[in-house]
Amino acid sequence: MASNINANNIDGTYPIAGQDNDSQGFRDNFTNIKNNFTNAKSEIEDLQSKAILKSALTGETLDNAGGGSVLSDFELKDMSGTRIAKGTTSGTVTLNYAEGPYQTVTSSGSISLAFTNFPASGKVGTIRLEITIASVAHTLTLPAPVTIGADSLQGIVPATKVITFDATGTYIFEFTTDDQGTTVAVNDMTRSRVKADIRTPANTGQSGDVAGNVAVDSSYIYVCTGTYDGSTVIWKRAAITAY
Repeated sequence: MASNINANNIDGTYPIAGQDNDSQGFRDNFTNIKNNFTNAKSEIEDLQSKAILKSALTGETLDNAGGGSVLSDFELKDMSGTRIAKGTTSGTVTLNYAEGPYQTVTSSGSISLAFTNFPASGKVGTIRLEITIASVAHTLTLPAPVTIGADSLQGIVPATKVITFDATGTYIFEFTTDDQGTTVAVNDMTRSRVKADIRTPANTGQSGDVAGNVAVDSSYIYVCTGTYDGSTVIWKRAAITAY
């Protein structure tokens, strides 16, 4: 913005030594000085409320919240994201987008995820969850809006969105939305999308089977051709040939 401070409206040569000086000149200088101080105060306070700062001003708490302002044409270097530790828990775990982009949790039982404070529709928000599964008896249930990419996650039952893990350890999932969480895409960052399950017999079908699933047992490789309806055989099988 253009400054309202006018350094040229103060007569620095006034009063003139050795002669009578009109008191109006004093009044004009004092008035202009006061006006400049008033303008300086207003402009400094405006900067204090709007500027991005490296550290807090004296007597203030640092708050660099941008209020949704666009940051563009910058080169980023040595940047980091906030990590939020949810601790060891079970039940509903809410991932609050406003808290930070990387959140961690360790299971003490089965966990159901929930989301809150995703950006407004038309803006993209991404959260990564690092989950440590302490027991294979602990499952992870995804929220209903997680529909993109969910069906092909390892260990998931698409109908219920419950993920079962075949080994303890740490897994990382990434969740992305551009419609404020109405529709959420999921990506497993630590494992491939689909693996072969061990089932006996596989061709009879079970709840959660969908087209494209692959399974094996000691004699056959199975490929699922449709969604299991409780009775229809939907698995095609081929004998395993020794090499």
